[in-house]
Amino acid sequence: MASDLKLPDYTIDYRPTVISINNFDQLKTAVEAYAAKYQNLAVSTSTEKEAKASRAELRKLKAALDDRRKEIKKDYAKPYKEFESKVKSLEQTLQSAIDPIDSALKDLQERERYARQQDVKKLINEMAVTYKVDPEEVEIDPTWLNKSTSHSKIVNELADGMKTIAKQHQQLETDIQTITALCQAQSLDPSGWVDQLKQGQDVSYLLTAISKTADKKKEQKKLAEAKAAEARTHQIDRGDSIVDKNTGEVVSKSVVLKITGTIDQMQLLHDFMEEHGIKFERVMS
Repeated sequence: MASDLKLPDYTIDYRPTVISINNFDQLKTAVEAYAAKYQNLAVSTSTEKEAKASRAELRKLKAALDDRRKEIKKDYAKPYKEFESKVKSLEQTLQSAIDPIDSALKDLQERERYARQQDVKKLINEMAVTYKVDPEEVEIDPTWLNKSTSHSKIVNELADGMKTIAKQHQQLETDIQTITALCQAQSLDPSGWVDQLKQGQDVSYLLTAISKTADKKKEQKKLAEAKAAEARTHQIDRGDSIVDKNTGEVVSKSVVLKITGTIDQMQLLHDFMEEHGIKFERVMS
């Protein structure tokens, strides 16, 4: 249908206008003479009035030349303005037919692109099962939604991406096990360190930090034990309490508690009491 469209033969009557200045040489000579006359005009306090008058005369001559140029330009441009207006009117008529087609084509492209996006999401969900990854972790490459992108290219790139995600998961699990093992060996709660790892902290940095924390904890425990040993040299055991014989102050009491909690909670309680030098023992019922 579009190939049948053709504008009728038409011609444009266009004759370039000749603009010439009669007696140009004479006009040029006069202008150059005026300019030369005042070229080296000396300006001082005594000649200021004359200089201003000369400047006004020269400006008047310049304005007269420019006014005439503008008149000629206006007349010269008038037929082109009329021609331009007619052509633009015709162009606008055609544009009024182009706009709805353009809009419909854009709408079609958007609908097709959306359909391709849904197909890609479906493909991701199917492949995610095979590679054991969460579909939400897979980002859609905008180029996959182009009509020119082949199905095989999308499949291959998705496979590569999912393999990378699966590998990252495996590495994370390995790192979690490493962090957890070190924390348990050092009697530290691994949860905070594991959280940092999941947030992207480097595993080697965390291993170093755990070791430093454990060393600091051991040093604090030694200091606490030394302080407690020194204190015991002037303490008296009175059954359910210990009294400082120098001050008479009760510095320690012994109580029996029945505590119920999960294994994790018990471990936390165990770590807390050890860290703070609290003596405890299991009471067999």
